Formats: sequence, structure tokens, C-alpha cells
Amino acid sequence: MAEGQDTGIEQRLRQAYREERRWYNIRGASRLTLWLIALLAVAFLIDWGLFAKTQMSGITGLTLLLVNVGILIWVYHREWGQYLKSYDPLTTALEVEKRHPELSSLLVSYMQLKDEPDAHEGNVSQDLIKAMRDQAIEFSRPIDFKDIVDLGQLRKIGAVAVVLFLIFSIAGIFNREHTGVLFQRLLGKDAEYPTNTVITGTSENLTIRVGGEPVITATVAEDGDIPENGRLFLKDKNSSEAAWKEVPMKRSEDPTNKFSFKLKPVDRDTLFYVKIGDDRSEQYTINVITSPRIENVDIALQYPEYMNRDAGTYDDLNLEVPENTTVKWTVRCNTPVSSWEVLVPSDWGEQTAENKPDESDPETDKDAPKFRSILAELDEAGTTATFEIPVAKALKYSFRWTEKANGFQYEDVQYGVKVTTDGLPDVDLIEPREVGYATVGKVVKMEAKGTDDIGLDKAWLVYSLNGADEIKVEIFNFEGDTNKTFNYSWKLTDDLKELKPDDRVSFQIEVADRHPDREIHLRRTAPRQLTIVTPEAYLEWYRTEYGSQIEELKRSRNQELAAQRAVTQIQTEEGIEPVKEEDDDNE
Repeated sequence: MAEGQDTGIEQRLRQAYREERRWYNIRGASRLTLWLIALLAVAFLIDWGLFAKTQMSGITGLTLLLVNVGILIWVYHREWGQYLKSYDPLTTALEVEKRHPELSSLLVSYMQLKDEPDAHEGNVSQDLIKAMRDQAIEFSRPIDFKDIVDLGQLRKIGAVAVVLFLIFSIAGIFNREHTGVLFQRLLGKDAEYPTNTVITGTSENLTIRVGGEPVITATVAEDGDIPENGRLFLKDKNSSEAAWKEVPMKRSEDPTNKFSFKLKPVDRDTLFYVKIGDDRSEQYTINVITSPRIENVDIALQYPEYMNRDAGTYDDLNLEVPENTTVKWTVRCNTPVSSWEVLVPSDWGEQTAENKPDESDPETDKDAPKFRSILAELDEAGTTATFEIPVAKALKYSFRWTEKANGFQYEDVQYGVKVTTDGLPDVDLIEPREVGYATVGKVVKMEAKGTDDIGLDKAWLVYSLNGADEIKVEIFNFEGDTNKTFNYSWKLTDDLKELKPDDRVSFQIEVADRHPDREIHLRRTAPRQLTIVTPEAYLEWYRTEYGSQIEELKRSRNQELAAQRAVTQIQTEEGIEPVKEEDDDNE
């Protein structure tokens, strides 16, 4: 066998391998190109139609890119990479014999035994090997090894890939802005696709007080399309189940490129964005600043000194206190404020110099404010206020805050301080009850009872002779008791030295409590009157009085007996056996 023939088969097998490699390269590149174009088209539709219009962040584009790269790697391995193997003459020979079965494994045997056997392989017949090689060369000479693949099979897929690639490239050139934005967004940048209508400005993030009515505005470029109406989309920020609500935005007449919509009172944080034409703004937030909320109340009560009571405490803004109690509030809220005012009626209490209104025209008095404010003392954080008010009469009050961060003002609900007045003391002269006659040496034995809601001070005997000026004599010290009965014996001649028959002595008991207005916090019993008589006249009066009482007892006894007889008669008529009562005194 000539060396040139041996080399020819080897060279033809290499050519067949290169042809096969070219076939796999063309097919793999075509399929990968189709996949690439399809993925880019789908990525554009998803990003432009969904991600960009919903204002998703750039990370979504980067995620889309990673997904597409992963798909392309899988396609490359499946359609191309797994077929890119290094040259193996035996494998190529098998491919040729698979295409030409008439070779009957001659080409494979030729490649396996093409080298000379070693010396120790003397049992191999060299003549047989030479004959086999010659036969392989002879049979393979008319065969084209490169026909193991048919490049014509790839014309259709290749043409489709080239045409689609050209179309996609031309579309990208004519839509450079869209193409550029797509690749920027796939790289994670927050780029925006061009639109016919361009929103140049909106209200952006807003901060309002609770119940505010913000106006959402948007402006579009004058050199773009300006539609008649825009759309405003709103949603509760803190509700995951809330749906977007759409309201129309009207275009203003001057300028014509401005749109606006006034919202109804807003009481919660709200998300919003604007759509005008084919453009969409970013998503913004309406932050609602709510009224400060009271978290803790600590009230100290300093009672009037005369009450002799320890200081009290309270934890409710609606309270009831005795009159002239000094009330000190310490109130904490949840929001820092720059000013904390206590609103009280304009005509309540005494006004300080800084709170006293200027003199005004009487005609404008009807427009004067109904409330005046008292500034509370704030701590450094602006959350705790302290103020002190002496309360002499009932008070209705509320708070007005100025929120520190934004300067919004809020007014709280109304609270009340009820005032219990210190009532007058009460006194009852238990003995003696009635007027009568007395001699000059009479000793009047008195029993009196005093009561008061806070505490009693003293009791006096107030008397006068024959209607003359009253004379007061201190007779008892209650020492702050609220309910006390006491006795007092008054010998008339101790205070009335010149007492004589036919004189009239009038007396009563007076008590006072500890209220500072002692002159008006007094109470007296009904007056009792004694007529001075001689001992003989007094004895005659006493007998008369005694006889009258005896007659009164007889009449009472007779009435009792008559009633008893009537009851017995009724029992007899009704057939009821009368009950016999035994007289214990006669046993």
C-alpha cells in the first residue's frame, strides 16, 4: 500500500469531520439566533407592557436578563454545545460507514489497524492486514466522505434566522430609543421608554393633615400629544387587599398642558400615580399626619388649705373637684408638637396680661372669639405638656396642638371639670324644742347637732333681751368634725344680770364651717324664746301645763279603748274569736 493512499483516507476523514462541524455550527447558530430574537421580543413586550408601565424597579429588568441568559445557555448546550467534539478518526469513520453500509466495516478496520504491528505480535498476518487495507482503499475511493451531512437541510432554518435577524436589527435601528432603553433596563437601570405624551411634572409626594383635601396636578410637554383628559389612580397604602381606584383629571384651559383633580378629605396614607395619554408618572404617596393622640394623663389636685386634705391625683381629663382646688395637668401625647394650647371659654376665670384681649369696638364684640388659650409648658421632646389652673367654677376645656414636623394645627375634643361647692353647715337645736316660761334662776340645758360636708369650725350661742342687739358667745369648738352633737348648759343670770319678770329672752345656736368666707358660711337654728315670770306664776304655769298633758294622755287612752272595742265588734260579726290580751301589770 502506498503511503499517499494511506494519507488520503486520513485527509478525507478530516474533511468529513470539518464538514460535519460546519453543519452543527450553522444549525446551532441559526437556532440560537432564533431563540435570541424570540427572547428579546418577549423581554421587550414584558418589560414595556408590564414592568415599565407599572413603574417596577430596575431589578426586575436585571432579573429578566438573567432568566433569558439562563434559557440561552440551555439552548446553546442542547442545540449546539453538546455536538462540538474534538476530531476522532474512528468516530468519523463510523459516521461514514453509517452513511455507506456497503463498506462493511472496512473503513473502521482500516483505521484500527493502520499502524504496523509490534514485533511481539508475530501471530498477526501482515499479508491479511495489507489485503484488508487495499480492499478498504479500493472500496472507499468513489465515496465522498463529506456527504455524512447535508448542508442543504439547513437552508430553510438559516434563511429564517438571517431574515429575522435583519428585520430585528432594522427595527432596532429605526427605534433606537426603545432598543437603548430595553438594554439599559435589562442591565438594571431605571430608564423610561419614549412616549407620544410626556409627563414633565406631578405633585409628587405630599404631606397633609388628616382631613385635608389635596389637589393632584400633572403637567405634560407642549411639543407632545396633549389629550383632553388624564387619569388619576389611588390606593390605600396600608391595605394589601385594596384595589386601584381611577378618577378623571380635567385639563385646564390656561395653560392647556396642565391637569388637576381635587381629592375629598383624606384620612389615611394613600398611593397615587397619573396616566396621561400613553405616559405614566411614577408612584407617589400622600402622607397623612393624624392628630396627636393622648397616651397618658397625670393630674395633681391641691385642695384649699382650709379643707386640711392631702393632695389628690386623677387620671381622667374629665374630673370633679371641690371649688378653689388648684389642678395641675401633666399630659403626654404620641406626636411631638411645637405648641400646646389649652382652650377655655373667654369669659371663664381671670385672664393674664398676655392672654387679655385688647379693647375693641362694641360693634365687633359679637365677632370676638368664644375661647381664649393658655399656653402649656412643653418638655424638650415636645410630647409632654404641663399646666396649672385654679378652678373656682365649672370649666370646659380642650387642647390645640401645633404639630412640630409640618406645623399642622389640630384641636382635640372638649373635656370638663365639674366643681362641687362647699355647702353651708347645718345645725339642729334638739333641746329645748319649744318656748315657755322661766324664772330668773333658770338653767337652760341645750343639746345641738352640727353637720357639714367639709368640716365644722365653732358654735355660738346668740341671744338677745327684749329684742335688743344680739350677743354671741362661743360655746363649742368642732375642730373640723363633720358631724358632732354637743351639750351646753346656760344659766341665764350669768349673762343677764338685771333679768326681771316680764322680760323676754330669745336665743339660738349658730355654727360655722372652715370656709374662708366665714361671714356667709354660717347657719342658725330657729330661735327659742323664754318669758321671765315670778316663781308663783311659773308654778301656776307648770301646773297648768301638767294638767294639760294629763288630759291629753286621757284622751289618747280613751281613743285607744274605743278603737279596741270596734275591733272586737268586727271580729264578733265575722265569727272570729277575739284574742284575749293579758294585762301584765295586773298579774
